[in-house]
Amino acid sequence: MNIKPLYSEEQIRQAVLRVAREIEDFFGNEQPVIALCLLNGAIWYAADLLRCLPANFELQTIRISSYEGTESTGRLKWHNALPECSGKNVLVIDDVLDTGLTMKAVCDALIENGADKVAAAVAINKKGRRNVECEADFCALHCDDYFLVGYGLDFNGKYRNLPFIGYIEN
Repeated sequence: MNIKPLYSEEQIRQAVLRVAREIEDFFGNEQPVIALCLLNGAIWYAADLLRCLPANFELQTIRISSYEGTESTGRLKWHNALPECSGKNVLVIDDVLDTGLTMKAVCDALIENGADKVAAAVAINKKGRRNVECEADFCALHCDDYFLVGYGLDFNGKYRNLPFIGYIEN
């Protein structure tokens, strides 16, 4: 398998710093914010992002999956429940916004469960593949329709630990 680099470690670091400033401006640094990381892929981005944010951001995780191989199944599998969010601010953190199915479902569920303010932060925005109306409030990086690996993004569980973001060349 040939992996072509798309974003370097330094490009990722700079993008994370920029997004952290935008998020802090949006939420402030006093009211508690649930930083809801979508596992497994977003843990790298969430860890880097939270290290740049003030102490009022509290990490919570949820695992949702929709991919098999390189394609979305179009169905979500919820592996655990959402945290209690009634009356709270929530920042949903994901690795990639692709079809929009996962992000929309999570944000809608948070709002239905009484979250006060919900915003989405993604490491990568892949705009060309949306199946539903959904946009992230904060995007670190953008890309075309590549199948990405590295920095938490995987191919059947492999390549998540690459320090850069690359794409699989056919």
